[in-house]
Amino acid sequence: MLLAVRKMSASSSSVAALADTLHQVYLGIGSNIDARRNIKSALQVLKGDDKKLLISETYRCEAVGFEGPPFLNLVVGFLTDKDLGELSRDLKRLEQNHGRTKDLRKFSSRTLDIDILTYDSLQGLHQGIQLPRPEISYNAYVLRPFAELAPELLLPGSNNRLMDLWHDLKVGLENGLDKISNENLGKTAHSLVRMSICW
Repeated sequence: MLLAVRKMSASSSSVAALADTLHQVYLGIGSNIDARRNIKSALQVLKGDDKKLLISETYRCEAVGFEGPPFLNLVVGFLTDKDLGELSRDLKRLEQNHGRTKDLRKFSSRTLDIDILTYDSLQGLHQGIQLPRPEISYNAYVLRPFAELAPELLLPGSNNRLMDLWHDLKVGLENGLDKISNENLGKTAHSLVRMSICW
């Protein structure tokens, strides 16, 4: 189980000890193959027996870098007692259990794509994972739901709140993509549509 929220009737010292083992994690989740079914199934696994999973609004956007069906994207947050490596392995298994193959090309349709966006305040390369995930600051389909879910969160390694990063990106888009070097990113941002999906 990924969520590590336990019922305790323990002393304050054991509560403090538990708090030391919990890590705040945010994930980006996307799919463009049977997206609603695959995302709903993945969320059920992430929830486990606990219901303290924070879930953003869901956004539909066009595929980037290839022709394919639109993606559904969202961000989730939770506490876990798993270390980064164990969490990453669990998430890869979850993707594979939903039909994702190991030899998937970078720009292609996928049944399930789960990225670790942040893990506590870790920065840099850890166990092969770059944190915070670089595209947070320039992929609107990641930043918009993330900023809505945790607007006051400071992106690790910066003094920028997510809500301010989203504002800056939105202004850049409105000013002719001056801040966007890849034209496809701008097109994708303009294709974002909020979906009324209750997971």
